[in-house]
Amino acid sequence: MKNLSHLCLLALFALTLACSGKEEKTQTSTPLSEQALEFEIYDSLVVDYLGNLTLMDISPDRTTFLLSDSNTDTLFVTNSDGEILHYYMLKGEGPNNYAGNRTGIAKFSSNSEFLIPTSRGVYSYNLEGELLKNYEPDFTSSVSLIIGGANNSVIHDNKFYTNLTGRHAEKFGHQGVEFQQNSKQLEVLDLETGSYSPLIPFPKASKFSSTEKSYPLLNFHLNLSATEDSLFINFRNEPKIYGYAFDQLDSTSAPNSVKSIPFTSFIEKVPKENSKENSFDIRDFFLGTINSIIAVEDNLFLVDFLAGLSDEDYKDANSNAGGDINKIFDEGSKFNTQGKVLFDGTSISPLISKPEILGNLNKYITKDEIWFSLNFSAAENDYSVIYKTRLVEK
Repeated sequence: MKNLSHLCLLALFALTLACSGKEEKTQTSTPLSEQALEFEIYDSLVVDYLGNLTLMDISPDRTTFLLSDSNTDTLFVTNSDGEILHYYMLKGEGPNNYAGNRTGIAKFSSNSEFLIPTSRGVYSYNLEGELLKNYEPDFTSSVSLIIGGANNSVIHDNKFYTNLTGRHAEKFGHQGVEFQQNSKQLEVLDLETGSYSPLIPFPKASKFSSTEKSYPLLNFHLNLSATEDSLFINFRNEPKIYGYAFDQLDSTSAPNSVKSIPFTSFIEKVPKENSKENSFDIRDFFLGTINSIIAVEDNLFLVDFLAGLSDEDYKDANSNAGGDINKIFDEGSKFNTQGKVLFDGTSISPLISKPEILGNLNKYITKDEIWFSLNFSAAENDYSVIYKTRLVEK
């Protein structure tokens, strides 16, 4: 980790105090909808490894970094100076490996252990890569959408909250009106007992609770985030955030708060009829998409989204791709609005700008510590860099 000298730190601390005073005045006087925000690079973690490294998590004591090579799924453990302490491939059929596909990033459960969510359950490992426990669910799990780099789990009070699905498949299927009325959308794993429990039906305020129209399962893929006392969920194709108090969570929980995100444009699914079981339409990949939500505070969220393509834009993208399904995503991106905004429960900021060298947001700790991967298309290095940024007003 790059370090400043003691004197420089003092100077920087004094400057930060002065700037934060100005920033506080600016924030209170300038509406969020008018604030020009950017991610500013001020430090980095450099790892002597040639590959596409992304940061998954940082240990509670802030001394250990857990990273993954997105090309090989190899995991790396480094210290805060970027020195590689351990690396290993854990996916496979061996007795020490996890089965299925990783459905999200690994997360530290303590300073010396981490959890990996997979399509077959949750696995616990120590820093040396030794399997400590396989938390196998008591139902046949299934996953509608696998995003290995997603931050879609929460650890709170020795419990692991995850969007593992499949508990209701035998009785209600994977989608449809009956599923929408009877299923639960979240699983919580008690790390002490090893038992899974279903939580949270579709909220009444959600379109996915409809008794008349059914939605394809891709549309309600779940995003999670949390503050110290509240859990927040969002469904992929619905611009709403639902808040729940941890101490009131159960299988029938209704949200304590419902916040609608006022995007200028966000293309939502409008079913023309009840969709069939496991129905799939590539058009659904080009609807409005919430990629992630990060609860900065109870009433402030960092939201990563895609506005989606209108029918006309989708038609043009499809035409430009010449019917080649491999090209339509590249063509579609030319028509799509994508980025990150702050949302305060009422209004949203303009798109937050970032230097071209920054890739994906990997780890959010505070507004003064936000980690990004390298934009691999913008640089060619013989080492890997994870950038440390802060959110500032231009």
